[in-house]
Amino acid sequence: MKSKIPLCFYPTQIVFVDDNPDFLDALAVTFSKQFNVQTFDNTEDALDYINEYQREADLVANDEKPKPQGDSDAWVKRVLTHQNIKRFDELKIKEVSVLVVDYSMPNMNGIEFCEQISNASIKKVLLTGYATPADAVRAFNNNTIHYYLKKNDANMLQDLEAAINQLQHAYFNELSSSLKAEAIDSGTPFFADPQLAHYFQQTCESLGVTEYYYLTNPSRFALHTSDGRSFSCVIYTEEDIAEHLQILQEESAPKALYAAIESHKFVPLFQTADGFYEPGMKDATNSIYPAAHISGMVNYYCATIADVGVSEAPTIKLPSGILH
Repeated sequence: MKSKIPLCFYPTQIVFVDDNPDFLDALAVTFSKQFNVQTFDNTEDALDYINEYQREADLVANDEKPKPQGDSDAWVKRVLTHQNIKRFDELKIKEVSVLVVDYSMPNMNGIEFCEQISNASIKKVLLTGYATPADAVRAFNNNTIHYYLKKNDANMLQDLEAAINQLQHAYFNELSSSLKAEAIDSGTPFFADPQLAHYFQQTCESLGVTEYYYLTNPSRFALHTSDGRSFSCVIYTEEDIAEHLQILQEESAPKALYAAIESHKFVPLFQTADGFYEPGMKDATNSIYPAAHISGMVNYYCATIADVGVSEAPTIKLPSGILH
């Protein structure tokens, strides 16, 4: 069971490098149904592709992404969502999160190849055939690789699938960690509560989610599925509900609306700038939804709501599969 929720997830590339084209074709057939796959049978071409793209991506990140300032919620919203990340779909679909490389190749072996990857964030899996365990262990211990598997093991494909999922999750958790440290209250268990993470993962898998982003006001995730549907997964704590109730009382909201939210059986998703009730809203009770109670480090009240008529930047269409 995953214990953390990354701030975002999208279909990064999984790059396979092996000098055997037949083996690469077999891997592509096996994994392209659930991953964004790129294959290379030439080490120089693979290095050029990975390192040149990452240089390009770094320039975008360093020169164009907004810097943290002012209200942290607004900063997270700018960094993680439509105005920013979704501008870079063409770069995003080429972003490499996991590299799977054979050990025994001409010109350089898999460990030497991994040592030449300039982006330290990329997770690396070494497939060993002729490599001694000592070679792989040394590479693992010095962080050159993050996982190794023997190609001739009977369960290699199943183990490789599990490793890719695990390393993709780690990739996005690390991507999220600096943003969380700068922009999220470190005292909240929101992103590191195993029970909430389990609920969120189950929700994503049941819907076929391939891409998601954290949003604020209220705390929620924008979910996008492989078939183009969009959802909002809203997550409230007791404190969040108390804040909404206070504003409902101050603004003399309808008693039925107040009672429904006070019961903790419903949570709101008001389409307002700050996510709170505003006087004069028409049919405000249509903006509340049945809540699932998740008992974790604190109590959470969650609802997954289909987005209707929302115009978004196009999402990456991939077949549904295991999210991470």
